[in-house]
Amino acid sequence: MRGRECAGGNARGRERSAKMAFSDCRSDHRRVGRVSFMLHPVVLATSVGLFGLLFAGVANATDAVCHWTDLPIVIDGDGGDEAWQLATPIDDFRIPVTHQPATTKTTVRLLWDRSALYFLAELEDHDLYAEVVERDGMTWNDDVFEIFMKPDEATGGYYELQVNAAGTQMDMFVPQRSPGAYEAFKSANPFAWEVAVKRRGTLNERTDRDEGWVVEGRIPWVDLMPTGGRPDVDERWRVAFCRYDYRLGQEPELSSSARLTEVNFHRYEDYSTLRFAGPAEADDGLAALAARGTSVTARLHGSPDPPLPYRAVRAWENLRPAFPIDVRVQPGTRRLVIIEEAGKYGPTKIVRTGEGESQEKSEDLIDPQGVAYSLTFHPRFAENGWLFVGSNGKEGDGPNRSRIRRYEISREAPYEVIGEPVTILEWDSNGHNGAATTFGNDGMLYITTGDGTSDSDENNVGQDLSTLLAKVLRIDVDRPDPGKTYSVPADNPFVDTPGARPETWAYGLRNPWRITTDPVTGQIWVGNNGQDLWEQVYLLQRGANYGWSVFEGSHPFYPHRELGPTPHVLPTAEHHHRESRSLTGGVVYHGERLPELRGAYLYGDHSTGKIWAIKHDGERVVWQQEIADTTFAITAISLDADGEILVVDHAGKGEGGFYRLEPIDPVDSGDAPAFPTRLSETGLFESVPGHRVAAGLIPYNVIAPLWSDNAAKDRWIALPEGGSIRMTDKWSWDFPDETVLVKSFATPPVAGAADGPKWIETRLMLKRNNEWVGYTYAWDEDQSEAHLVDADGDDREVVIEIDGRPDRMSWHFPSRTECMVCHTRAANFVLGLTTRQLNRAHDYGDGVMRNQLATLEALGVLRNSGWETDAKQSLKVQLQERGDAGPAIESHLAAVRADGRQKAVRSRGLLPKPPADFERLVDPYDPGGDLTMRARSYLHANCAYCHTDAGGGNAQIDLAFDASIDRMRVMDEPPLHHTFGIEAARLIAPGEPERSVLLHRVGMRGAGQMPQLGTNRVDQPARELLRQWIESLKPAAAE
Repeated sequence: MRGRECAGGNARGRERSAKMAFSDCRSDHRRVGRVSFMLHPVVLATSVGLFGLLFAGVANATDAVCHWTDLPIVIDGDGGDEAWQLATPIDDFRIPVTHQPATTKTTVRLLWDRSALYFLAELEDHDLYAEVVERDGMTWNDDVFEIFMKPDEATGGYYELQVNAAGTQMDMFVPQRSPGAYEAFKSANPFAWEVAVKRRGTLNERTDRDEGWVVEGRIPWVDLMPTGGRPDVDERWRVAFCRYDYRLGQEPELSSSARLTEVNFHRYEDYSTLRFAGPAEADDGLAALAARGTSVTARLHGSPDPPLPYRAVRAWENLRPAFPIDVRVQPGTRRLVIIEEAGKYGPTKIVRTGEGESQEKSEDLIDPQGVAYSLTFHPRFAENGWLFVGSNGKEGDGPNRSRIRRYEISREAPYEVIGEPVTILEWDSNGHNGAATTFGNDGMLYITTGDGTSDSDENNVGQDLSTLLAKVLRIDVDRPDPGKTYSVPADNPFVDTPGARPETWAYGLRNPWRITTDPVTGQIWVGNNGQDLWEQVYLLQRGANYGWSVFEGSHPFYPHRELGPTPHVLPTAEHHHRESRSLTGGVVYHGERLPELRGAYLYGDHSTGKIWAIKHDGERVVWQQEIADTTFAITAISLDADGEILVVDHAGKGEGGFYRLEPIDPVDSGDAPAFPTRLSETGLFESVPGHRVAAGLIPYNVIAPLWSDNAAKDRWIALPEGGSIRMTDKWSWDFPDETVLVKSFATPPVAGAADGPKWIETRLMLKRNNEWVGYTYAWDEDQSEAHLVDADGDDREVVIEIDGRPDRMSWHFPSRTECMVCHTRAANFVLGLTTRQLNRAHDYGDGVMRNQLATLEALGVLRNSGWETDAKQSLKVQLQERGDAGPAIESHLAAVRADGRQKAVRSRGLLPKPPADFERLVDPYDPGGDLTMRARSYLHANCAYCHTDAGGGNAQIDLAFDASIDRMRVMDEPPLHHTFGIEAARLIAPGEPERSVLLHRVGMRGAGQMPQLGTNRVDQPARELLRQWIESLKPAAAE
């Protein structure tokens, strides 16, 4: 550039020098004095003050608005796309300092969508000139349009993007304004913005008169990732649109949309404000929906069921450990020894408190080098100082192993760990790791092991006596064999069984979580996590076979697998997943504060927070009851120094900790508002007669409905004030506490009948304390009211038209616990409210028909888990399309990241991509749709909430929409359970519907029907759909 300037020595060369001197970010300040039109810095400061007086009435430009668009924009420089009609022109360009109007007109329009910021600039220019052609060259030496954006007031970072009349681009992110920024940052960050320039005139023809030029561009939000990328709706940025307009023989005219008080386009203090208007402002229909509100205050207070006898109250009030897993009292003290976790899932450490409940802090005691699960002090700790720690983790590059280590702790202050730990026993285990311990009254150490996997006993070890897995082991650590860390007691039940591990005391356990000994009776209790549907508690018996994985508790699981050499022993107690989903074993209570519970084994649940107590006289259960319902993630139930209960809540620092149980005084709840027994009392309906819901409920519909004997359904979401929904990719979305999901069932009109449809029931799913609970209201015959159904459910006769004729049937109103049979953990507890199901148009009334995802986005109630991944994928495609090489693309993508000194990544309130780019189900009942897509959509909606990984379907099949054919595990697979007398039966026999058990189950009602619940009549159209699909499949041999 300097070479051309020195060689030419003409007016254009002098103009280039002026442009270089203009910006303190582009060149040395000392050049300013060489330019006739520029002011020396001292003179400039005085002049600005004078101009401030002369033009005191000229305020900065008013806020500009960047409107939303869902319409396509083609970057071609024409500006003819319909979308641009939505944009508000920004056309008041002024000269810096004087704020006089620019002599040539500039009009800028802006739009945005989920992926990018769009701009269209029309520039009047009578002398088109541009010579810089290299990317990131000094384009301000030409006729140039410039965009300055500062996304955050609080941080220093801003962007400068330039396009000259030749279409050459210059771009840079400036983390902090400073001299020399151009050289420092012009190539520091990759950009992928695209532009198109159309000129109305001839470029670089100096003697003619041109009309001007147009530049149109698209700036993907990933280009702005250093400052967090895409904005939130209504976010405000500082912006300035600027230009240089060169004229032959004259000084260039500099103008800006901002009211600059210095001749400095980088003076962001003077930039105007740009507000990003959301989708609702761009759509009158969506704006009308937003005006209805998006929340409601439901009056679902308390519970309709009697209160439980105990509640949890915080103990050790000042002690708030981070994610505690287990706690024990160090014998002979009142000190707590605690396993803490760095996060919800992370490395652990063992810490210890000082004496007494007033303690606020703890000291680090042991690094278990992995994830520690359990703590057990030796019965003679006062003599030997032994603490046994169960943990799991890797050592070096080896596999995950569970291990029991023994540590020695000084029995005198400061109670330090002595020497190195001794590994007593270890075994390979990569999930369901066990590693809980207890000393029996016989002095032996009992150790739990799980099946070593994270699913359905993949390695088939549950009934295998030759491995340490899936068992309770019994060893003697006080009298070890020579050279060993333990010995095997001679009275262990399988010592003389060929091939059996002699340490085995009992077997057939999936994932035992906690084991304890009753010091009074000597009974040993084990809590065991089930797989699909059942959680178990076992009173440990010598040599017992608890059945896994032939059985899950008392229920068949893999009945085709061979049972071990001893009979199956039933659980002492078991709980369905509707009330317990991750059972935590506890302790036997012999304290003073709760006399009714003395001698009872207390255990709880990590997922539901419930606590139960059970008493056993050695021969049978004599009493069992749910005694408390907490909000805790219970990882242990232990005892304090006085033998009183300590419930461990596995929550983050400041939230988790330890709790006692105290009796509930029935008087305490006497003044609480009663749970509504009438639908009209819930606050969810404006008028129950006429079925008009309250303002603020958001209606929705699904693509593939669950079959409910042809009943019609209306659905709504009732969010609490300020509540939002977090989208997930596969299963149901996450909702805040106090959300109510409303679904009403009605009989469709019967052909020839005078009256219309009749409402049968309205179901409410309420999320409270991070748990979903279902309530059902049955409608009166006269349709004037609906009444709460008892906890056990009910049945009533109704008439529904099926296959064109009235059908009288029994309608079942589900019990509160039955709701959770289908609303499984695998499906995230809520059915239908998924991205795949809701990605469809919905009629919101008053002529408003809109895509549901876009509507929820416009209403401001959606939160995405991160748009960056989709944005980077789109960027990758864009770079491939423009011909970038693979290494260059990878380098570009790696450089797209947030600058930790700037604004963080945000924009969680918008969809990560347009609805059309999301996967969606199809209507199974649309005969014009793809046959396979229809069949897979039906199976996903009606079957996959159970028949998927850990879904409770008691089968290995996965019927989720996105499961590959191999992962479905149904094609030409023999059934694990019933064949229903079908010869050579297969789950699905490709090309042979008559041999397909899946089709048979869907087409029958009674024992073995599918779906199991919620239907008394066969869905004949669906059955025919599945028949045609199976018939269309090619047998493996034919493929």
